[in-house]
Amino acid sequence: MKKQFKIILSLSCALLMGLTVLCACAPEEEKGEGPGETVDYVSQLKLDMTSTTKKQEVTVRLYVDGDTTHFDPVKNSTLTNYHEGDFDESEGYIKARYLAINTPESTGTIEKWGKTASNFTRSKLESATSIIVESDDSKWNFDSTTSHRLMLWVWYKPQGESEYKNLNLEILQNGYALASSTANNRYGEIAMNALKQAQAQKLHVFSPASTVDENFFEGAAAEMTIKYLRCHLEDYLQKSVRVQGVIIAEFNNSVYLEDFDPETGLYFGMNVYYGFNAPAALSKILTIGNRVEIVGKVEYYEAGGTYQIAGITRNEYHPDPETDSSLISKNNETAFQEIQPKDLKSTLTVSFEREDEEGNPLPDEEVSVIYGEAILGASAKLSHLKVVDTYTTQNGGSSDGAVTLTCRAEDGTTVTVRTEVLKNADGTVVTEDVYRDKTISVKGIIEKYSGNYQLKCHRFDYITFED
Repeated sequence: MKKQFKIILSLSCALLMGLTVLCACAPEEEKGEGPGETVDYVSQLKLDMTSTTKKQEVTVRLYVDGDTTHFDPVKNSTLTNYHEGDFDESEGYIKARYLAINTPESTGTIEKWGKTASNFTRSKLESATSIIVESDDSKWNFDSTTSHRLMLWVWYKPQGESEYKNLNLEILQNGYALASSTANNRYGEIAMNALKQAQAQKLHVFSPASTVDENFFEGAAAEMTIKYLRCHLEDYLQKSVRVQGVIIAEFNNSVYLEDFDPETGLYFGMNVYYGFNAPAALSKILTIGNRVEIVGKVEYYEAGGTYQIAGITRNEYHPDPETDSSLISKNNETAFQEIQPKDLKSTLTVSFEREDEEGNPLPDEEVSVIYGEAILGASAKLSHLKVVDTYTTQNGGSSDGAVTLTCRAEDGTTVTVRTEVLKNADGTVVTEDVYRDKTISVKGIIEKYSGNYQLKCHRFDYITFED
């Protein structure tokens, strides 16, 4: 029995040793597939300047969002082996839609991780000493949903480095984008590996729903840009919204916000009514030059024929981030975008990217809006206005001394400039005869009165004489 036991024991030990050797020799799991391992796919992908793809050195014209940037071609680039002059400059600049990625929205309705992805893209391009855009094949290809955007790979050379990095791939690797025909392109295999790794590691857009994105608030109010709200006001009537903008003026128990839209190059505006006897905590943040986040309900102000955000609140000691408005930054400048009076009644077409439930791009939503309506509440500058008529308010109220100037622009368009009660440096009220028959430039706020758009001027030094 002892001899038989020894044989069995020896066989068992041999079998165990064999299994140990087999396990040691088994191939390792491919790196990057497991959540605990990370492969830097970005460092593996190199820009081949000798390939047949189109290439163009560029500089940033406008940062739009995480997967869209506008570029200007670099004239007489010093790069060698790139296809100089191949880019069709009919647009004058390149509207680049990044291939293989789809970052969350940050220019219309704001989605979780949208602003964070946009900030990531911008930070990488701002650090670049050189940027090259590349086509997917031997020709420049437009987005299938629109004829305005080119589908491109974006390469950038970081400060102090000699090689270019593929930004599309870097965005995927860091989990800032969902798939968008990720496998169906020249870098499809490595792009899919980067995407799968981000998914396995649950980075950003693939993180649990409970993960906090510091640039997104998950509350009941719908978060969006002023541009998007301006183009969808009826959809949000009597609903709570969350918007950001810079306070540029205050009168009639209201403040006026404006926010820049890189896609159109315009400042869109919005009136925010805070009412009578605003609490001190709210008054502290509603200061000209402050960039604020406003949470309130969209209302239609029938007497003025305009929309506004109302019902805004702020608790000084225990502010509620879901319902209270808040301060973002101070000392921001007013834009005073130069406009032409004839354009105020023209039609502006604004586009918004769309996608289906699986994140696949759909044709852009195109919204037509009156130009003056889009910039209502925003700052503007009008130049070369000939004052042809004047009127001073005298009705016994607080507006006594305010002046209305009827002006004619160079193209013959008539436009009204309405002032607050303006005062000279010595405190005396400025009278209408100061402006009569003069040619002026005016800075102010676009407003609507009796169905017509006009410029509201609230400072004496905002009117200058061109005579």
